[in-house]
Amino acid sequence: MYRGYRHRGEAFGQDEPVTDHYPQDITATRADDGTLSLAVTDRWNTPLGKPNGGWVLASMLRTAMDTTDVGRPVVASITYFASPEPGTTATLTVTPVKMGRRVQTVEVDLAHGDKPLARMTASFAADHHGHSQELGTPPQLPAPDGLPDPRDLGLPTDGLFGRVEFRMPVTPGWADGKPSGDPTAELWQRLDGGTAIDWPAVALLTDTSPPPVLELGQLVSMTVQLTVHFHRLPEPGTWVASRFTTRHIADGFHEEDGELWDEQGRLVAQSRQLAILL
Repeated sequence: MYRGYRHRGEAFGQDEPVTDHYPQDITATRADDGTLSLAVTDRWNTPLGKPNGGWVLASMLRTAMDTTDVGRPVVASITYFASPEPGTTATLTVTPVKMGRRVQTVEVDLAHGDKPLARMTASFAADHHGHSQELGTPPQLPAPDGLPDPRDLGLPTDGLFGRVEFRMPVTPGWADGKPSGDPTAELWQRLDGGTAIDWPAVALLTDTSPPPVLELGQLVSMTVQLTVHFHRLPEPGTWVASRFTTRHIADGFHEEDGELWDEQGRLVAQSRQLAILL
């Protein structure tokens, strides 16, 4: 999915009033013949006019959870074939792969007519409790309530930026047309207005932040594959501390590693994606 941005001051499109459209925008409907369909809205578009890849993943994960007898997600991996077009209706096909006692695995395909758009494989766990040990550390960020809302500084309020709130400790260099050269980003995120974050929203937030390769002067990055490891849900209404970094670019492809942490310093999710620069 396209993740591209222009530096502050260039046109992003018309703003619209911010309204809570989650979770209905990620929920499929079932017809009398059993067909599952998803309305592709422009409310989760990136500034390039294409639906955010995290929204696509969240929608497919929600469908898997709504239509099969599974526990909570532990890992989801999605490969993107083509971007859905806003204003169209996509169809979803859910295929249980292995419904084990401890782990259940499901595949979901997203298509528009005969055109495949994405395929997700996700594994879920029933009520499972085991050893936990945290060796990592969360981003050291100032309290989000004391940081400015980028939408008050020129970030648009339509599309994705009207659905997800960001708080950044410093203005990114790319936003002023002066990339820093350090492809690392640490920031707070949450659904707009503090809407409770469920498992699909965790998947969504691994792909909503501006990609850190922007700090290398690369303005358009398209996700090819994204994998998310799920650990826990944050408390309702709280912020998620997020860290994203790119360390390798090879032949126009790059990786992006992500971590989401709750306000108590506990890991919410990890992600890795492969993307191509355009």
